[in-house]
Amino acid sequence: MESLSDKDIALAMQRGEEGAFEEIVRRHQGRMYAVAYRLTGNREDARDITQEALMKAHNRIHSWKPTGGFVGWLLRLTTNHGIDHLRRAKRRKHERLDEGYLPRTEGAAVEPAHFATETAVRGREIDERIREALQVLSPAQTTVFLLRHYEGFRLAEIAEQMNCTVGSVKVHLFRALKKLRVELKDLMD
Repeated sequence: MESLSDKDIALAMQRGEEGAFEEIVRRHQGRMYAVAYRLTGNREDARDITQEALMKAHNRIHSWKPTGGFVGWLLRLTTNHGIDHLRRAKRRKHERLDEGYLPRTEGAAVEPAHFATETAVRGREIDERIREALQVLSPAQTTVFLLRHYEGFRLAEIAEQMNCTVGSVKVHLFRALKKLRVELKDLMD
């Protein structure tokens, strides 16, 4: 199956061929995880989102049409599931442990696991702000933004993956950037 295109493997999966889903997981779980991590900034959440998006892909493979790009379909499933996850988490308003600290032991103070430089701390702050700002985008805008600026897809590739025109991709990207500029204005000053 390694020599088959993503489209051919997706079609094989639709036919129920053994091994097709495993090949999809092998090829794309890393990219799906990267998208989920960029949305959440949390490894465990990104793993959960990736696993659940893969299960959705497995269960909904018959809704994918061969006229659209398969990778884009997978990444849209991941993005949409990640956005839903963030919305649910926001409603729960629970505290998240920072990955940079050790767990508290009885009678001991919480100590940093490592000392970050000012640049690293600022980078994490900016990363967190970008993740928060992504929440104001529509799912299509988020998908286009992530595919273009994080995954490095060309506009024509994004259009193919999303089964839309390049003009539509440009509109989504323009609107996403416009909203992000407003949300992140203080960082640009």
